[in-house]
Amino acid sequence: MLNLHFWPRTSERVIFSSRAHAAIVAETHAQHPNETGGILLGHHSQGRWHVIEAIDPGPAARFTPTTFEYDTTYVTHLARKMAGVYEEPLSLIGLWHRHPGSFDRFSAEDDVTNRRYAEQSPAGAISCLVNLDPHFRITAYHVPADLAYRHLPISCGDQAIPRALLEPRHRSCLHPAALEHHRQQRVLQTLLAACVDRCSTPQPLAPGLTALLEPLLEQLEAQDRLAYALQPCGSDLCLALVERSGPQQRALLLQACEDQLWVQVPGSRERLRLEPEQLSLLWTEPCHA
Repeated sequence: MLNLHFWPRTSERVIFSSRAHAAIVAETHAQHPNETGGILLGHHSQGRWHVIEAIDPGPAARFTPTTFEYDTTYVTHLARKMAGVYEEPLSLIGLWHRHPGSFDRFSAEDDVTNRRYAEQSPAGAISCLVNLDPHFRITAYHVPADLAYRHLPISCGDQAIPRALLEPRHRSCLHPAALEHHRQQRVLQTLLAACVDRCSTPQPLAPGLTALLEPLLEQLEAQDRLAYALQPCGSDLCLALVERSGPQQRALLLQACEDQLWVQVPGSRERLRLEPEQLSLLWTEPCHA
C-alpha cells in the first residue's frame, strides 16, 4: 500500500472538472461586485484533490462586497443530492469564496471556517480564494487542522481526472451517446428484418462461411466508422451496416463460394468478391444503396 506520508509534495494539486470550474466562474461574475462562495465536492487521493462539483451558496444567501452568508438548508440539500449522482459518491473536500480586489490571504473569520472543514477529515481540506483583479483567478490552499496553510497548484479539465470519478450512477436516456446507440440498434434491426423477409426458410450455413468471415469481422471490430450486426439468412449471412456519424445504411448478403467470400445486395443478382481488408468495397458498386 502506498504510504501517503512520503508522497512527493510536488505531485500535490487541485484539479477542477470543467463543470466545477465553470460553476465557480459563473457564480463569481453573477454576484460581482459582491463576495460569494460555495463548497467543493470530489475526492482526495495520493495528494490530488479532484473537484467534481462546486455548489453555489443558494438562493437565500446574503451578499455584500466584503462578506456573504450561506443558504445553509439549500447547500446541505444540494450537496447530498449531487454526492449521489456519481458512481463514486462525492465527499465534501473543501470550500471556495471570492475576496475583493487582489487580497488572496485568509481573514481571521476565514480561519475559523477553514478549521471547521479541515477537522472533518484526516486529510484536512482545501480552501480556494477567487479574485477578479481584473481577470478571474483561483488560489488554492491545503488546510490541515492546525491551519498550516500550504499553497497548491491548480489545473482544470476533465482529461486530467480519472474517468471513473466522472461516471454518472444512472445514465440519462437523453444522453447523446445513448440516443445515438439506440438509433443505430433500431436501424440495424430494421435492415436485418427486411433482409430476412426476402430469404427462404432458414437452413444450415454454407460450409466454410464462418471461417471466411473471421478476418472481415476483425476488420469491422478494428474500425469505428460503422456499427454492424449479423443474422442467418437462408444458407447465407445478412450483414447490416450503419454509419455511426452519417446517414448511410445498408444490408448485404455474405456468401461462401470456392473458398472465397462474396457480397451481394439483397434482391440483386450482382455479386462482388470481397477481401477482408477491402471494407471500402462495401460502399461501392455494385453494392449501391
